[in-house]
Amino acid sequence: MTRVIALAALAVLATLSGCRTAPPPVAIPGPGADAPWPAQRAALEKLDRYALAGKVGVAANGQGFSAALRYEQQPRHADLALDGPLGIGGMRIALEENRLGVTNSRGEALDGEAARAEIERRLGFELPLDELRWWLLGLPAPGQSDVDAAPDTGEIRGFVQNGWHVAINTRAPALGFSLPQRLTAERGGARLKLFIERWR
Repeated sequence: MTRVIALAALAVLATLSGCRTAPPPVAIPGPGADAPWPAQRAALEKLDRYALAGKVGVAANGQGFSAALRYEQQPRHADLALDGPLGIGGMRIALEENRLGVTNSRGEALDGEAARAEIERRLGFELPLDELRWWLLGLPAPGQSDVDAAPDTGEIRGFVQNGWHVAINTRAPALGFSLPQRLTAERGGARLKLFIERWR
């Protein structure tokens, strides 16, 4: 009987020990989705690590397609993946400072101007890669822009930058911010419509 009690006590101690070594919760970078917009924007402008998954619809030159979208931003590089029944078959884009690489649906690896030409050929327009990391967060990239903000809160509803008209159609709480859920970017005959399903 004493041995049974001792074994039970050891089991309880092991369980408690396991509870103490549980990993800490993941830090949320934002001040809160209900925080004043100036505080959110200040934190967003410093956010250099995030990832998202969703869907994108593309229309250009009288053609249209949709794809699954995955994007990951790190301090020095970004990775973008498009997959699905979309006429481009799938594409991986890697951007590291001033270096651009593309792997197409045939497994061909391209860089530099060849990579840019492949993106434009597949999409039908030049993708604003240098601005994308900011636009996905609902912010204009550093530089000149014309911003449309809510008069009461200052929250950005859209902006015009480098000839693109970007509209944040809906927002949702994520990562401690109020982040875009539906976003549209248009320039000339080109249009991108994004639906972001998950932030991390």
